[in-house]
Amino acid sequence: MLIFLWILEIIIGVLLVIAVLLQVGRGETFSLFGGGFQSILGPKAPATILEKITYGLIGAFFVVTLLIAKFSVSERIAPVQELPKAPSPEEVLPESQQNITK
Repeated sequence: MLIFLWILEIIIGVLLVIAVLLQVGRGETFSLFGGGFQSILGPKAPATILEKITYGLIGAFFVVTLLIAKFSVSERIAPVQELPKAPSPEEVLPESQQNITK
């Protein structure tokens, strides 16, 4: 299951990079070559199909990442083991030090 999720994550990541690079900026040039700053200050146009696909890929990437985190943690956690008991000060301190602390 975890291997399938990793493969899906890589595929979604590659598609996401391609979708972002194919976005057309406001300057009528591809975002790869510039025009990004104009889109920040310009009016918001209706979302194109490529933008909707990009948002969907972002959501899928996020969900698959959370699933990978959940399944990888649940496979690594060992059953709870009892921790060793801490030694008392009488066991650790030499005889001369014990008289000082009392």
